[in-house]
Order: sequence, then structure tokens, then C-alpha cells
Amino acid sequence: MRAGRPIAITLLALGLVGAMSACGAVQEASNAANQAGQAFDKVKLCTDAIALAGYTPSATDPQKAVDETKAKADELGKLAEKAGDATLKDAITGVSDTMSNVTLSDLDPTKFADWTQKKLDQVAKLSAACG
Repeated sequence: MRAGRPIAITLLALGLVGAMSACGAVQEASNAANQAGQAFDKVKLCTDAIALAGYTPSATDPQKAVDETKAKADELGKLAEKAGDATLKDAITGVSDTMSNVTLSDLDPTKFADWTQKKLDQVAKLSAACG
């Protein structure tokens, strides 16, 4: 009976190695799923942020335009809080800050181009962070 014992120990050891390998494979699959989920979240976050950042206020009703721009900025701020990536968070915050700081004077036709350029610069950073 003693002769069977080394075989049993060897089989037990092989079973443990197999189980550990399976655990490793499960962990790798879990990591891949997490990475895929994070990539999807980033795409969704970027899509939403770029859509909000694309808002251009209308100068026909300046006060309404300021209010709507600030509301979009608030939504961007909420998206920035969800960003796990620091570069993406900073980019979303940059657009949000530019939009939340809009004033009635920024919508004056003589100054509107300057404000719009500031916002476009921030949107370019956002696009780069999403790319």
C-alpha cells in the first residue's frame, strides 16, 4: 500500500497546480473584462463630454445663452467626477471651467470669437484625451 502513496501525492499536487492555473486564467479573464468595461466607460464618457462641449450659445437671447452654457458646464463637471483617468478628468474640467465662466460680455459680438476660441482650445484637449 505504501507504493500507492507517492502516486496519490503526485496526483494531488497536479490537481492543485491545475486548480491554481485555472484561478490564474479566471483572474486574467476578469482583468480583461475590467479593461474592456473601463474602455467602454471612457468611450461613453468622452461621447457625452464632447456632445456637451459642442454646445454653442446663441447671442439672440444672451441671458438664456449664459444660463444654458452654465448648465452644460455643470453637466460636464459631473462627468469629470466620473473620469478615472486624470488626463481625461483635467480635459473635461477645462471645458467645464471655460463654459461656466461665460458672461454676458463674452457673448458680445466683438468678444464672442475670443471666448469661442478659448472653448475650442479646451475641446481640442478633450478630444486628445479621448483619442
